[in-house]
Amino acid sequence: MITASPTFKRSTYTSYHRAPARPKTTTRTFADDPFFARFGHRLPAGLRDEARNMQWRTFMATYAPDPDMRLHLGEVTKLRGTHDEYHATLSTPTASGRETTELSIIASGPVSAATHLLADAGRRVEILRFHQYEIFESTATFILVAHNRKRHWALGFGSTKNQSAASALSTAAYLLHR
Repeated sequence: MITASPTFKRSTYTSYHRAPARPKTTTRTFADDPFFARFGHRLPAGLRDEARNMQWRTFMATYAPDPDMRLHLGEVTKLRGTHDEYHATLSTPTASGRETTELSIIASGPVSAATHLLADAGRRVEILRFHQYEIFESTATFILVAHNRKRHWALGFGSTKNQSAASALSTAAYLLHR
């Protein structure tokens, strides 16, 4: 019995040799827009110029420090016409800790309600520019505010658009009146 051996074809190929990869050196560079580097949304034009090349920690300390007076917008009751009743809490510092006051106000929108409540507390804020962005499951609000001759950008985060605006206004009031 004759057995046939399998036929093997010899294949030819060209081998390419690459130079060994150089070790990567990482150098820390700061983004032109720290908010874009973190969240993928560009900062408003004036704020982008101010915040150019800032570290995130410096950016947050400059535009979103923890305010001493905090406004929280809660439940909203729809009224007839264009006005709503806003229920809010205002937390202010005292000698023995913090005092929380329950407030309600009738206003045409959450920003109007927040600015009036802060003005009643002695922290007037005039909004010059207003920007909101949806970030994941929350909202970021950027506002350029003024009082007398002082101007400042402020940032606030919140789980809703209303709360984000109230947070930004609380921060703005702090930055203008400290």
